Amino acid sequence: MREQDREIFEKARNFVYRNARLLDVARWRYHFEQGSAQEVEAALSAYQNEDGGFGHGLEEDCMNPNSSPMQVWRATVALREIGGLHNTSPMIREMLRYLEQTVNFDGEKWSNVIPTNNDYPHASWWTYPREPWRQETDDYLFGNRYNPTASLTGFVLKYAGVESDFGKTALRIAKEAVENLFRVGDPQDMHVLSCFIQLREDIIEAGLSECFEMERLTALLQELVSATITKDVSIWENSYVCKPSQFFQKKESIFYEKNREMAQYECEFIRKTQMPDGGYTVTWNWEEYPQAWAVSKNWWRAEITVNNMIFLDNMVKEG
Repeated sequence: MREQDREIFEKARNFVYRNARLLDVARWRYHFEQGSAQEVEAALSAYQNEDGGFGHGLEEDCMNPNSSPMQVWRATVALREIGGLHNTSPMIREMLRYLEQTVNFDGEKWSNVIPTNNDYPHASWWTYPREPWRQETDDYLFGNRYNPTASLTGFVLKYAGVESDFGKTALRIAKEAVENLFRVGDPQDMHVLSCFIQLREDIIEAGLSECFEMERLTALLQELVSATITKDVSIWENSYVCKPSQFFQKKESIFYEKNREMAQYECEFIRKTQMPDGGYTVTWNWEEYPQAWAVSKNWWRAEITVNNMIFLDNMVKEG
């Protein structure tokens, strides 16, 4: 770590320990204090339900304790960060069971919102049904179908393989997803794009590259990442924008070289926007449930703080 960043990291550490959920404390320890992947897994397991899915506000904008595909997707993000688990892990087996058996999977996609969201405090974008007035537009339908389905499909391919019926179904969905991305060209949504990036990584790790046009997919994703990152840095501080860290966290990423300058700018942005308490601001808000939002906002601030320090630490490393 560079000397100029030591004070930033120390302030961030204090904020995390004072405000974060156990999951984000475990993530901090894993990255910066020789904590173990098992600590992260143990903290994550508290959000897993008996049906194998995840709930309980794992995704901080929805306090629903019931399992949902979107909360399972959030669990896969945490697992990716620690390098994943072996496919014999009880947690992984239970996640696969949920994804295969949930009523929120129709054989083509996993629902990104579920009815019981409405029974608990949540941000407006997790209300069921999700923005019905937009559902007739092609770009909305594409995003609604593949966020988080593209990423969850990759998860199934990676951990279930293609020998089982479920694995074969996942392979079919993945092929359709990639073909539809080629057809659409640009999903016009950074979250959907992130799901396809995760799908690409899982295809490679599952040894299934020969089943896809990987060179074409890689080239398209590189083009879309560069086009999607918000270039107007004047709005970064107060708007919900797309930064390089949305798509990559390390210099080894295939997306780094073409976005080097923006990544380095994000490092400077992280340095200059740290709050006096060591945390970072949240650039969105809930329209309802002010008491629950106060809790969620603090959780988000801690998660963003951990994410920022991971990105900054990786970007300043030599190499």
